[in-house]
Amino acid sequence: MSTRERTRRVTRVSRARVMGVVAALACLAFSAIGIGVNEPPSFEYVTGTRNEPVSIDQAEVTAGEVQVGTRLVRNDQVAAETSGMFVQVDVMLAVPGRQAVRLGNSYLVTQARTYDNWSGTALDAEPGFRQRQALVFEVDPAQIDDLTLEIWSGSIVSTYHQRARIHLGITADNADQWRQAARGRDLDVESSPAAEALP
Repeated sequence: MSTRERTRRVTRVSRARVMGVVAALACLAFSAIGIGVNEPPSFEYVTGTRNEPVSIDQAEVTAGEVQVGTRLVRNDQVAAETSGMFVQVDVMLAVPGRQAVRLGNSYLVTQARTYDNWSGTALDAEPGFRQRQALVFEVDPAQIDDLTLEIWSGSIVSTYHQRARIHLGITADNADQWRQAARGRDLDVESSPAAEALP
């Protein structure tokens, strides 16, 4: 093989490698664009305090009574028990508008921790109705300062995204009282009442 033929072969191999690298970079660029398009839409926080209605997605959500305990009881039977603490929040969703609202996602949050909805329950209300639901969370009793309910629809088709953040009134100053109140206490987790028409 002559020197000229070797040079041509090396040039062909080099061009093939360069084209492969260019193609790979192009794929990465398109992937990045795809990821950008599919990112979840932004949202805004709407804040409030317990026992006060908070406007969210053309509805009103109110976090009311808060109860704590170590056992969940259903139909007079212990359904679950924890070495930590259960927090049960009575939440009401009222829909005065013309579109049904479902708040299917909720957490309890502190500055350091996020607690999932243990019961997996959601709030649904049709226009002109309100629904009350008890949401249950299992928490670490040592991490309950400034416990806040975060609740939102999570709808992928909605163009208006809000998350309600409602402070439950548990602070560093009174956290010990809540921990003591939970010890050995049962929480009734019977079914919530049916939706009712708005007054």
